[in-house]
Amino acid sequence: VLFLATTAGYPLILLLLQSVFPRFLGGDWSDAFAPFHAMRETAGLTHLLRNSLAWAAATTLTAWALGLPCGFLLARTRLPGKGFARLTLLAPMMTPPYIAALSYILIFQPGGFADRFFTLPAAVRLWFFSFHGVTLVMALSSFGYVALAVEAGLRAIPPRLEDAARQLGASAPQIAATVLLPLLLPALLNAGVLVFLDALSNFGVPAVLGSRANLPLLPAEIYHLITSWPMNFPLATALSSLLCLFALLSVFTTRWLTRHAQARGQRAFTPREFPLRSWQTLLAWLWLGTFFLLSTLLPYAAMIGMSLIDRWEADRPLWTASHYLAIFAAGSPGRAALLTSLQLSLGAATLCVLVGGMIAFTAARAKGWARGLVDTLAVLPRVLPKIVLAVGLILAWNAPWIRVEIYGTLGMLLLAYVAIYITDALNFGTAAMAQLNPGLETAAEQLGAGRIRIFFTVVLPHLAPALGAAWLTTFIVCMRELVASLLLLPPGADTTATFVFNQFEQGDIAAAMAMATVTI
Repeated sequence: VLFLATTAGYPLILLLLQSVFPRFLGGDWSDAFAPFHAMRETAGLTHLLRNSLAWAAATTLTAWALGLPCGFLLARTRLPGKGFARLTLLAPMMTPPYIAALSYILIFQPGGFADRFFTLPAAVRLWFFSFHGVTLVMALSSFGYVALAVEAGLRAIPPRLEDAARQLGASAPQIAATVLLPLLLPALLNAGVLVFLDALSNFGVPAVLGSRANLPLLPAEIYHLITSWPMNFPLATALSSLLCLFALLSVFTTRWLTRHAQARGQRAFTPREFPLRSWQTLLAWLWLGTFFLLSTLLPYAAMIGMSLIDRWEADRPLWTASHYLAIFAAGSPGRAALLTSLQLSLGAATLCVLVGGMIAFTAARAKGWARGLVDTLAVLPRVLPKIVLAVGLILAWNAPWIRVEIYGTLGMLLLAYVAIYITDALNFGTAAMAQLNPGLETAAEQLGAGRIRIFFTVVLPHLAPALGAAWLTTFIVCMRELVASLLLLPPGADTTATFVFNQFEQGDIAAAMAMATVTI
């Protein structure tokens, strides 16, 4: 409870207080709600809020439309090459959305790759640098979550329910509409809220592509208020509180809906797979292949191609590996950024797994009010937008009563990574604990083993695979973390994500794409 309250609860409380009482850190509790009054008087803010909600909703709907057929193909058909099909969905999930956005800018910008090989119609470029293009880029990065959730949801539905409906004369469309879809609703809603929150809180895509598409969005505006002169921290915290409110409302609404539409089958069943005819197989792979091309192959080709180009001569590229050599050169900024990211990611992943595994074990076996409090606090890092938690951490560890020199050091960023991503370790650990029979611990206790020995000899071996997956997941997401790194890095330091972002913004695009390739 103390760990979660310190890393997530304490920063959130300070954020809310700062948004209501703009000068409370100095002991002045006057001008209550002044930042919210300023919000009403700030021109264009209503439009910005509407944009953010509409963009997150459009991204979710697009991800549902793309992911639902993919999940059905994986769960219910004998599609040849299904293992590769699943990898095509995982690849865009592993790619940071801001890198995909940067790659697409290289393709569609005037004089970009598209113009090098053919004349890009002006209507296509106009469509891409608009609300629709920004939505598609974000949806292509996240529709894999929906597909994998749909696959798991369909495998958890008992086949006897479909058999009963079929024996009562229901057609395939009727079974899909009245049996499968209602039971699939929790999986769809949970995946949808994940996509919605990722879009609502995403900083990279709005910062690099939204600005070029004349689409102002909330996370980019919060970042601008904190980092641009004159800084307006009270208004930034008020907007962060509003963003937090939207996130919490979406989560609790989804929980309410899933409680009223909960699937009864929780374990995986042997799936009912039907064979595909030749033309159906062709259509299935056209669907999967099109989105693999758009989500992975095309942006990767632009990213890698740009990283290897020295310059253009007579519409022909001159190739070079110098950008990669510069990254690994001794004493170079790129090498320093890479080593910083590796150290922070290794440390954060290890801390998340150690603490997250213990919290998951305690929460699964504890009774009383503390367990409920742990469950509530554990949700916060996953629900809170990353930029909101980063702003809260700035307030929390730069407060006048903090005597520890942590703000402005790499330790601050390590703390932020742990605070933001410990939920991944908790989720893996909680799922593994749910499958562990408490009778094993009882038997060890009756044989004289103490609590600590039981944890290390009975529980930990069972948790090890799940915690290994949690470690790897946390390491990956920390290597790609952008917004917390931009806000909390000490002067003169870089991570791989900030290196890519800053080099692209400064015009050294080839160096940015080389680092992006190395990171991925």
